[in-house]
Amino acid sequence: MIGPDEAVGSWRLSAAQDAVLADIAERAGESDAHGIARSQIDALAGVGLLGEALEPAAHQREVAERIAMADASVWFCWAQHQTPLKTLEAAHTGDHAPVVEEIQARWLAGLRSGHYLGAVAFAHLRRPGAPNPVAERVHGGWSITGKLDWVTSWDIADVMLVMVRASGDYADKIVCFYLAAGQDPAYLTGMHVHEPLKLLAMSGTHTRPITFDSVMVPDTNVAAWIDFDEWQQADARKTIDVNPASFGIIRGAVQELNEIATKRQDPQLFELVESFTTRARELRRRSYDAIDSGGPADERVSLRAQALRMTVEAATAVVTARAGAAMYSGCSAERRVREAMFLQVQAQTARTREASLALLI
Repeated sequence: MIGPDEAVGSWRLSAAQDAVLADIAERAGESDAHGIARSQIDALAGVGLLGEALEPAAHQREVAERIAMADASVWFCWAQHQTPLKTLEAAHTGDHAPVVEEIQARWLAGLRSGHYLGAVAFAHLRRPGAPNPVAERVHGGWSITGKLDWVTSWDIADVMLVMVRASGDYADKIVCFYLAAGQDPAYLTGMHVHEPLKLLAMSGTHTRPITFDSVMVPDTNVAAWIDFDEWQQADARKTIDVNPASFGIIRGAVQELNEIATKRQDPQLFELVESFTTRARELRRRSYDAIDSGGPADERVSLRAQALRMTVEAATAVVTARAGAAMYSGCSAERRVREAMFLQVQAQTARTREASLALLI
């Protein structure tokens, strides 16, 4: 199985960090059924695993894999944190963002340390067609109308970054504003936070739809003013790459297969564990090398599709190996299959979808 030493040289997680991840894994079934407890996020922050991204990138990838290996729902909430943090770090005062320094003073130190958990809503920007929601310029701010279908971490986050396409003379821009999360702020009349979504996978992520009915967001909440075409190009560069969570789920599945093989002393399962381990190591090396070297886009899309396929294969292997026991609702095998299915659509674009479907032809 892929171990931390071979992944990142001599660097590895501390005993305290390992203990937090072990507790998250132990509670994964409960979190899947009833929602992630904020205390789990705070525990990650307490051992230095939430806040500013670790350097070099290999360290952050290893943390992402290890969290996804323990519980992909916790990983998803953890992963959302970086966008509001990095966006606020890069923000500067402008014509329609007059008090950026005040927003930074309120949130930035806490986001960097992990004391605050950040959430973000921007997946709607990837959809073709008319923008939804949309921001209309009004005196002193923006009137927001429309629906955010997916707002992850709402119940446990402290602050949410909302990214909305503007209209009219500003149609080429994205307005980025920050809201206190966890409740419907009283000053935002017309903002409606709906019940958590019942999802095939990742229901523990406290994902809710939010509807805006001519909600007035003042300029004092706006921290960034982004060109839509530039954002779209940057997003396209990111979504072609392998998600480290894929290898995390593979690692978790292979670990479970190894436990079954050891318990049964089953030669075929030991052989399967070795096969998955060898293939995953090589695919993982190639994937991260391609990212770090800025390899050809077609190669990186292909590697992402291959990793997604292996994620499904590894999760399915656990179901097959566990036999009838895998049919009990709430078991780890069921959860891993659903997590693997989630990754097939997470950050999906037309290009990545076509690459994944091509492997099935």
